[in-house]
Amino acid sequence: MSRSQKTVKSAKQTAAANPGKVVSRKKLQQLQEHEAIISKAQSGFLESGKALKAIRDQKLFKASGHENFEAYCLKKWGYSQNYSNRLIAAYNCYEVLKKELAASGRILPSNEYQYRALAGLKESQWVKAWKQVLADAAGEPVVGEMVEKVVNKLKGTPPKKGKHYRLGKRSATKPPEAKKLVKIGTLVSKALKNKAKVSKAKLLELLTKIQKLAA
Repeated sequence: MSRSQKTVKSAKQTAAANPGKVVSRKKLQQLQEHEAIISKAQSGFLESGKALKAIRDQKLFKASGHENFEAYCLKKWGYSQNYSNRLIAAYNCYEVLKKELAASGRILPSNEYQYRALAGLKESQWVKAWKQVLADAAGEPVVGEMVEKVVNKLKGTPPKKGKHYRLGKRSATKPPEAKKLVKIGTLVSKALKNKAKVSKAKLLELLTKIQKLAA
């Protein structure tokens, strides 16, 4: 039985158990469309954030029998409420930066960690913060700690001790984000190398590990 068939079955069971709560076909169809996006883009955090936002804001989770968004995310995707909210915040941040900066040719954040760090600020500070990050990078690739440094400065948070990373210069110690990327790259390479032999269960296991590293 496919995922969509299970969703339809769940909705029918819910409707039978709750005659007064009839699930509209349109809402169910919308839910399935957004779920399809999440399924195909587990590693595409912006697309997932966009779909989750629509499901939350339009209360589409009720079409599958869930009373609240938190329960839906946990049961359907294995996402905690905090992680789901971070994905949505990352998407919101992307939309604001794209609108304000894309036309000027400025590059945008490249990964979830950078968007999550920016999303920790007020929305009115996102553009200012990212412009400062680009200025500090001075043409070099932007890494997570550059964003973190600017965000902490705007928040008035003192820098963490024990950091060896310096803006604009190579560090003898890899930043935490780089270590995560190395681990994720190793897992992906392993899956691609043996893709003909890797079972669906094994792929799901690797995906879970990657999600934990990215969280």
